[in-house]
Order: sequence, then C-alpha cells, then structure tokens
Amino acid sequence: MTPIQKLLIVEGIDDKYVISRLLQRRKITYKHFEIRDANGIRQSLNAFSIAIKSGNYDVIGIVVDADTDLLERWQDLKNRLTKEGYKQIPQNPNPKGTIIVEPEEELPTIGIWLMPNNDKTGMLEDFIRFLVPEDDELLPIAQNQVNNIIKTGQNRFTKAHKSKAIIHTWLAWQERPGTQLGKAITYRFIKSQQYILDDGKASNFINWLQALFKE
Repeated sequence: MTPIQKLLIVEGIDDKYVISRLLQRRKITYKHFEIRDANGIRQSLNAFSIAIKSGNYDVIGIVVDADTDLLERWQDLKNRLTKEGYKQIPQNPNPKGTIIVEPEEELPTIGIWLMPNNDKTGMLEDFIRFLVPEDDELLPIAQNQVNNIIKTGQNRFTKAHKSKAIIHTWLAWQERPGTQLGKAITYRFIKSQQYILDDGKASNFINWLQALFKE
C-alpha cells in the first residue's frame, strides 16, 4: 500500500466534511491525500508540528479558525515553523492562502488557511456565510434574530459563537431543516435543484488547495 504523502489537518469533523464536499462538488481528486480531523485547535496545531517532524509527508496543509485574533493565530503557526527550520515564512498570511516552500531544505511544502478568509477574524461558519448568495432573503432575518437575542441577553451561546448561531438558524429554515454544514455544500432546493450555497465564492480556497496538493 502506498503511504499517504499529502496531509491536510483540520480542526473538526465539520471542517473535514465541508472541504470534502467542496472537492466533490468541483470534481477534484488527489492521490495519496488525507484530510485529518484533529478534534480541536490545540490538537490541530500539535498535529501540525508532529507531522512536520515525522518526515512522512511531502505536503502538509492546515486549516484552522482565526477565531478572535487572526494575528495571534498566525504568530503561533510562524513560531512552530521557525522551530522546525522554515525560513521563507511571510510576515502576514496571504489573503488567497499561504504556501511555503523551502527549496534548499528537506522540509515538506506547507499550506496555511485561516478561516474564514485569511484576513478577518472568524471561523468555519463565517466561511459558510460568505457562500450564501447575496440575494438570499433568510440570512439577514437570521442575523437580526440572533442580534436581538444577544441584545436582550437571552443568548445561551457565547458571543464568540455568534456566527455558529446565525448559520445554524439559517440552515434550520431551509426545506430540509437542520442540515449539517458539510452537507450544506451539496444541498439543493427540491423543486429548482439550485444549490443553496455559491461555491464560486470559495474559489480562493479551492485554488489554494489545488496549488498546494497539485499532482
């Protein structure tokens, strides 16, 4: 059996399903490629460092949430890469996805994507929100509902999870309520068969994956 040579580390199962479904929708496949759900941000960062040290991979990508401090997350990743011998690390993340190659060192090619888009704080749910068509009528209502709940102090979720509340509220109002994030990528309206999400808005992310994991 050929060993896996290309690894993409993600924070959680939703990230794994969203990315898998995006690739499926674009009919993109890679050889010797694994998407690994590390089950949390700390676990993802640690798995990233361990994968580099292992010497088992030609290419290692990581997709993590920027959360509330994008620069702090970026600095953490930079520190880990510097510790492993990387020198060609940009000062700031590339808005179209970062790829780091060390031609003079025997180190794997590295790819970094900070959800949602490398230059804003946020998470996977913000990435999904970007894919909602601009003429969608329900998303603004869902946003207002969540804002009103926060304003009146009735929210049981933390403000850091506001985006999660908005996108899951929006999904709950579709023809098939409660659709998981991953399945939302390939969800179509029953009558029109139109997709509820516009994968064209994910082109920067898809292009980054293709550049990183190209055959």
